[in-house]
Order: sequence, then structure tokens, then C-alpha cells
Amino acid sequence: MKKALSALLLVVITLSAYSQKMKQPTKAKPIAGQTMTKANLQKIKLMEDSLHLLSNLVVYDSMADVRRKANYTFIPKFVQALKLDNSFYFPFDSFETISKIYPADSSFRIFTWQLFFTVPVKIPAKYSKTGRDTVFQKPAVRYYGVIQMRSKELKMFPLYDATDTLTYGTTQVLGPQNWWGQLYYNCIQQTSGGKTYYTMFGFQAPDVLTRRKIIDILSFDEQGKPRFGAPLFRFKYDDSTSTKTADTLSRFFIEYKGDASTVLNYDHELELIVFDHVAPPSEKSKGATFTYVPDGTYEGFKWVNDHWQWIEKVFTFAINEDDNPPIPSPLFGTPGKQPVLPKDGDPR
Repeated sequence: MKKALSALLLVVITLSAYSQKMKQPTKAKPIAGQTMTKANLQKIKLMEDSLHLLSNLVVYDSMADVRRKANYTFIPKFVQALKLDNSFYFPFDSFETISKIYPADSSFRIFTWQLFFTVPVKIPAKYSKTGRDTVFQKPAVRYYGVIQMRSKELKMFPLYDATDTLTYGTTQVLGPQNWWGQLYYNCIQQTSGGKTYYTMFGFQAPDVLTRRKIIDILSFDEQGKPRFGAPLFRFKYDDSTSTKTADTLSRFFIEYKGDASTVLNYDHELELIVFDHVAPPSEKSKGATFTYVPDGTYEGFKWVNDHWQWIEKVFTFAINEDDNPPIPSPLFGTPGKQPVLPKDGDPR
């Protein structure tokens, strides 16, 4: 139980870490539109009170069974609230443990949350120190989400976490039934080839030791159904997980040590996606991504010619050695020089 609680606290801390290292953009909110009737507004406000309590139990309660039951009680009650006409315009501002993200055009919103639980794992007697079959509780996490479209009557797409059944996933195009489960914390909007794409930023804790930050692409097909992943990330290099990447990827993520603090977000001032380059602490740890930590350098993506173009070095400066924190490799550039962004096509 203590291990599960530690993992829970660790995820909460890690999820908030990005805000300590990068200025956050103003979150988009729903555009003005239809309002709820007074009767429906009263109903949804009363429902919000119980939903708020349940959502807090899902994350903060110390008992795994309580968290699980609270989650399964929360889901149908939440759907019931969303079924009220024009519920899209109700903000659910009391939610503390559920992420709520709007794109710039407010055509939809995405709610995501996580459930920490335990699963029994049996160790056969021949492998057990006691000489008997042993069962222990292994910490696990599951992500839940729903896309609510902007409309009077409810139009939504539940998201089903299929991470356990997916491969490494940088080239897959997925749907709501096989969603790469994560907590979304930002969304920016672009147009490519006349089609609107939403670049989503998410966080995932695949196991107790490892964390991921993810850039995924959300779009809607001709039938209006959501699709995750699009070939908009272009670059060629060996990524920090030692897995060969192709010239073009449909999604991108960094994978790193559970207690490390990393950045992966869009910087509006630089007009870039900026992220930590993570690396193993030693040659022996190469490939063991649960040991990877930021090395003090930053990579990025710039929106160029309708795609995200990789930039190997975002900042081309270093600080004086007296002020230099201990990192595995020196920073790129000349000490004391102000940041200069690479020009298009410059491999820096």
C-alpha cells in the first residue's frame, strides 16, 4: 500500500513539474454560445458537488478498492450530467483531479483522469523464498477520458486506454477504442493541407519506475470521429530511448526516470515545442529508459510547411562554468551568449 501511495504522490508531483520550468499559455475556454436553462443549471450544479467529491476519492483516497469504486461510480454520474442540454457550456470548475482541455476553436473539450490500483501477481512456490505460492499486489494505473463536442445535445466519444496492448506506438494511428491513455495538459491548433489538427500534450505513468511525456495529434475524420496520430513529426535521428525512429512519426514522446523533472510543452514566446533531451546516466544504462534523466540540453519542434520540424538544439548558448550545474555533457555554444534560434534547415 505504501508503494502505491508513493507512486501516486510521485505522479502528482511529476505532472506539475512542467509548470515550474516553462511559462504556460492561457488556456482556451469555450466560446460564447447557448446557455443552460435555469432548471438544468440547478441540476448540473447539484451533480457537480457529488462528482467533485468522487473525483477526489479516485485520486486521493489511500485505499485502492475505494479509489476503484469511486471511479466506477463517477463515470455514469458524469455522463448523466453531460446529457443535460448545453452541458458543454458548464465549466466544471470545481474539478481538481480531472484535466479539462479546450482547443483554440472550442469545437470540443477533453476530460482525462487517472486511476491508481493494484493487481494480484502470483509467484510460484519454486521462485518464492518461502517455498510456497506467494501473492503480492502490483501497482498499476489506468487512464480514462472523454471528448465532448460542442453541441446542444450530447455528442461524446469515450476514450478507452489500450496502452497495455499497443506497441511502442510512434507510427500508429489510433481511435477512441484503442487510445494511448494519458493526462492531457495542453493543446494547440494548426492547419495542414486544409485539415485542422490539434497537437495534444500529455503525461503517462506506464509503471512505477517510468514516466512519459507525449505529443500526440488529434484530428477528426469525414464522419466526425476522432483519430489520434498523424505523420506530422519529421526528423531523422536515434532518439534517447535507443529505438530507431523513422523520418516521419505520428506521435512523439520522451521516456524517463520516475522522479525526474522534465519539460515538454509549447512555448508561445519562442513559437516552438521545447522538450528536455533525456539520456542514460552511464553507458551501462543505455536502453533502460527508467534511468534516463535530462542532460541540461533542449530539443524542439517548429511548425514549418504544414508539419513539425525537429530542432536538435533549441538554445545555442552556455552559462559560465562557475554557475554551471553538473550535467553529463557540456552545453552547446559560447558562454554568455544570448539564445539564438536555429534558422530553417540549420541542423543545430
